[in-house]
Amino acid sequence: MTEHEQRPFRSKNRGGRPSKGDRYARTIRFPIPLNEALEDAAAAAGYDNVNDYVVEILIRAQAAGLFPAANGQMRLPVSA
Repeated sequence: MTEHEQRPFRSKNRGGRPSKGDRYARTIRFPIPLNEALEDAAAAAGYDNVNDYVVEILIRAQAAGLFPAANGQMRLPVSA
């Protein structure tokens, strides 16, 4: 094929696993002991990759109100 010939059209749906929706790529460097613990925990929980496991942890932490407050103060624990 020459550089001026067009390649055949391919549809965006080429199979594989379903989309997880729009995502933002972010690089995080974990300390080695923490990374090893994350890898072990992800495998034990049945995740095939650590990224999905970390995203799930962060989603649950946010839903539980465990993110720091906007003004830099930590939230007080909610008592029963």
